[in-house]
Amino acid sequence: KSALIAMLVKWALDTCEDTRVVLTANTENQLLTKTMPEVAKWSNLSITSDWFRPTATALIANVPNHERAWRCDAIPWSLNNPPAFPGPPNRIVVIYDEASGIIPKVWEVTLGALTDEGTEIIWLAFGNPTQNTGSFREAFGKHRHLWKTRQIDSRDVEGTNKAYLDE
Repeated sequence: KSALIAMLVKWALDTCEDTRVVLTANTENQLLTKTMPEVAKWSNLSITSDWFRPTATALIANVPNHERAWRCDAIPWSLNNPPAFPGPPNRIVVIYDEASGIIPKVWEVTLGALTDEGTEIIWLAFGNPTQNTGSFREAFGKHRHLWKTRQIDSRDVEGTNKAYLDE
């Protein structure tokens, strides 16, 4: 999952100048110790590795005068301070990692921020169904008509411990 998120970050940044990616997760620890290191890894492995400079909390364009507009920022969410969203770039991509742990208020703030008519907007939410309530759950239930959903069953893919899953 983290590798796919990292590849999508790179795709978004590499295919549209002045793209802003906002990346958040259920915890700051998840974001800074798992998701962002994977973003840096895949950025460094890409043929466009010299286009962006990875830091612990961002992937920033190396193009002069584009550092503020062309980037991916890891922004931990907080109940008291939901993530701030950038002004209208060419494209904004919002990615939630471990989305089932992100509270509905943050989903609400995101929805309100994605209203610019002249901007391409992509919102992706990744996670495991660890909670039976909340906005992530509703994306697969009550609000399914608003989302394009994909589910992967660990019982049907290679690389999982089938004996353990059968228990």
